[in-house]
Amino acid sequence: MEKNVSIDHYLDLCGLACPINFVKCCLALENLSLDEVLTVDLDLGESEESVTYGLEEKGYTVKILNKSSEKVTLIISSE
Repeated sequence: MEKNVSIDHYLDLCGLACPINFVKCCLALENLSLDEVLTVDLDLGESEESVTYGLEEKGYTVKILNKSSEKVTLIISSE
């Protein structure tokens, strides 16, 4: 888990199916400057795996900020 992270932008995408949650992440990331990060809440399972894989393929750094029994919070940056 990451500690002391500054959250610039936040999306709650719990309950959204793939690929809608991936597309919403990509659109949000397009509007960020290079030093900003996006924090996203996703459902565990397919949503977490698909979004993480897709964003890493596009060159983003994806880390788990928090994980519970129902959702995962990811922090995404262009670094």
